[in-house]
Formats: sequence, structure tokens, C-alpha cells
Amino acid sequence: MKLGLILAASLVVVILVVLIIIYFYIRKLNCGSRVVVGTPSPKSPPRLGTEHLVVFKDVSLIPLTFDTVIHATGNFALRNCIGSGGFGSTYRAEICPGTTVAVKRLTVEMCQGVPQFNAEIRSLQRIEHPNLITLIGYCASPSEMFLVYNYLPGGSLEEFIRLKKSVTGVQTVIKIAIHVADALAFLHNECNPRVLHRDVKPSNVLLDNDLNAYLSDFGLSRLLPGFKTHVTTGVAGTFGYVAPEYALACRVSDRADVYSYGVMLLELITDKRALDPSFSTEHNGYTIVTWATMLRREGRTKEAFSVATWASVPENVLVDLLELGLSCTAEAASGRPSMRHVVRQLKKIQHDF
Repeated sequence: MKLGLILAASLVVVILVVLIIIYFYIRKLNCGSRVVVGTPSPKSPPRLGTEHLVVFKDVSLIPLTFDTVIHATGNFALRNCIGSGGFGSTYRAEICPGTTVAVKRLTVEMCQGVPQFNAEIRSLQRIEHPNLITLIGYCASPSEMFLVYNYLPGGSLEEFIRLKKSVTGVQTVIKIAIHVADALAFLHNECNPRVLHRDVKPSNVLLDNDLNAYLSDFGLSRLLPGFKTHVTTGVAGTFGYVAPEYALACRVSDRADVYSYGVMLLELITDKRALDPSFSTEHNGYTIVTWATMLRREGRTKEAFSVATWASVPENVLVDLLELGLSCTAEAASGRPSMRHVVRQLKKIQHDF
């Protein structure tokens, strides 16, 4: 009888010890990958030097943590890289079956300190528009900084222009142009303070399976040290899309974004790229802007379009689109329209078409 009681008591003690060990082991794992849900408050910012993932939107059945993101990217493996730019590289991350996100890994050395980074991201998180990609969460530490966005399966506008545009109707091209213009008009006019993109280009426009367009990388220039709106600052754009006054004097304004958009619009409607290889053989030093300007000046507008496009689309629609692209890329910033005006003009062209 006594032996039975002793054995029973011993078994209980062993079970308790095992449970305590399991508890502290799980606690240790959780501490290694914290997750903060919601916007971090100034009173309790993430501790410096720790690997936090701040989550704004719950998108997965599996909790979105630092570890799950790193694992889903294969520790930022090259095979999962879907794009690279001036701010860093973007990776596809399948968190679980049916849930995929895009992770933009930023170059830590280019960014401000963690407190400033947190403040800017909290500001960007509040910016929402149907044609802007959605910020789901972010990580900020002295050793690692990345942003988590919704994943768009249709690829980038860069790929669309290069591979698919020839089999897509002009109606779709106009729709994409309106979506991007609408997003820029929102950033320029509805945000306080206004947001200047500073790197508008096809690779920063993403598409869904229905070819709806979403502008990405907006506001990232504010994460760079020393950035201020409407002042002289470092150029953050891409060669071929940068406005003249921006490239020469680093003058920042919304009209610099308009210029970059105009270059992209010209790429969408013609068979040329911003710095098309044919320009170096035909007219040394030409860009898509100077090339299109030359064709208009010489009365050769028809040559800006493919034979199939010119034959299937009303001439006035194509001419209006070309004129709008050229007005956006006027050499003087004061001669360019606002993005609100661009949206109105595109919708008029769409309606008339």
C-alpha cells in the first residue's frame, strides 16, 4: 500500500517536472520571435536589437512572425527573389497554402535609425487607396529591416510591357494607366503631408490576375536620411525616368513624379522602352521622350505605334494618348499637368473610346 502511494507521488512529480520544462522551452521559443499586433504606440516601441515583426493586418491562419517570414523566403534565397530596386530586393513568401505575401528587404545602411524608421512606417501604414499595395507589417532592428506587403500574382508592369502588351487591347492599357495615375493623384493631393514617390517606373507597378494595377514603393524615399519634401536632396529615381530638373539639380516636386509617369505612359502605348536599344543606332542620345517629340514635330506620329495598333484603334485615341504622355514629360516642370488633370484626361479618352 505504502509502495503504491510512493510510486503514485513519484509519477506526479515527474509529470510536473516535464510540464515545467516544456513550458519554459516554449516560452524561450516565443521570445526569440516576437510579434506585435497593431500599430506600435510611442509608449511601447519595439526594443532595439530584437527581432520584432509588427503586424498591421492579419492575413494568415498561421501567425505572421519574424521566423515564419524568414522561413517562407528561404532565408531570403535568390530563388524567391521577384525583383530588385534602389531600396532593396523583394521576395515571394508562401506563409502557408493559400497565403502568399511579398517581403521587401531594405538595405539597412540606407535607412534612418530604428526610431525614425518606426515613425515613418506608422505614417505610411495609414495610407490606403484601391490602387496602392497594402502594407501588412514590418520588421525594424539595427541588423534587419523589411516590409511585408500583399502579394500580386500578375507580376509587374515591367514584365507586362516586355512580354504581354502585344496581345492586350488598348482598353486594358488605358485602364492600367488610369489606375497608376489615380494612385499618384491620391498621394500628391489627399495625403497630409503629401507623398512624393520619386521612383515611378514599370517595375514599381504590380498587377493582379485581372490586370488591375497597384503602385508600390510609395513613401520609401522618406526612409532615407535627410529626405524632405520640396527641397534639394539626393536623387532616388531610375535613369530614363528621372525628370531633368531632378537629375540636374535634385529638385523634388510632384511634377517630377508626373514626368516619370509620362515616360511610363509612352512605354505603354508605343513599342519602345525608356532607353530603347534602337535609339543608339538610329539617333544617338535619344530617349523615348525625345524620340516621340521628334515624331510629332515631323508629322510622323503614326510611326510611334505598331501597325496592328494603328489599324485597330481610332487615330484620335492614339494621338490623344501620345499628346498626354508628351505633356507629362515637358522639359519645364511648370509645363506639366497635375496628376489629377492626367486622370481626368485619361477617363475622357476612355469614355470617348
